[in-house]
Amino acid sequence: MASSPHKTTDAARLAVLDAATERLEAAEREAPRRTAAWLLMEVLGCDRGQLYAHPDRPVAPEARRRFEAMVERCVAGEPLQHVLGYASFRGLRIAVSPAVMVPRPETEEVVEDALATIGNVERPRVLDVGTGSGCIGLSVKHERPDARVQAWDVSADALDVAQENADRLGLDVHLARVDLFGDNVAEALLEPVDLLVSNPPYIPDQEAETLPPVVRDYDPDVALFSGDDPLRFYRALATRASNLCVPGGALVVETHADYAHEAASVLENEGLTGVSVQEDLSGRPRILSATYPEP
Repeated sequence: MASSPHKTTDAARLAVLDAATERLEAAEREAPRRTAAWLLMEVLGCDRGQLYAHPDRPVAPEARRRFEAMVERCVAGEPLQHVLGYASFRGLRIAVSPAVMVPRPETEEVVEDALATIGNVERPRVLDVGTGSGCIGLSVKHERPDARVQAWDVSADALDVAQENADRLGLDVHLARVDLFGDNVAEALLEPVDLLVSNPPYIPDQEAETLPPVVRDYDPDVALFSGDDPLRFYRALATRASNLCVPGGALVVETHADYAHEAASVLENEGLTGVSVQEDLSGRPRILSATYPEP
């Protein structure tokens, strides 16, 4: 009697994870083990606890092929969040694409400061300028359901991503295409706000070559670069504050660590008060806050 054909045994989870980690390490990718784990959890539809609780459980061939294809995209330099199609931000799953900047941990701190600023304001009115994926405005709405949130961006493609996120998360945020340097700012504003929050482009063009390729080659230029003036968006925000904010309204913005104190001076020179510079968790000056004074 002829013997039955040999059936290939599916590889165990831990072995698949170890092989992917080695591949990412060889390519000098950041956090190779964590990246491999995120990808395998995505493919298997499990969380970290489930992944490591069953290290010998087999990975089916189709799942393994999909996983290895995702690993190769990361090896080639593509951001993990682009490969997954989303980023985790303050507990929300935020869809991302090449049209938007991948949300950063330091921007979560901007949201933290923004929420603290409106902590005692009932039904706060909030404007997120340069919303990108919508991560700031949507997080504020998620954590302050009573807030009335507007979110602007100059990019129609970015607004499509933000709208996708708003719809999927069931968060009511008013999105609009607005150029902060354009003529439609006044007509786009639904109402003056208690909080103006922004993570504007602040990297000077001349720093482009110093950025990691995973940032320079994949985040959109419009979300990163400020031209030859790293302070231009802070001047615009400060100048517009009188039309955008109610008297006593607050401004909370992210900034370039090397230009944080210069940006603070810009706000002061435009008449904003209580200007302060806060450090991020890495100890770098990163977040500016100020108040538009009452008459």
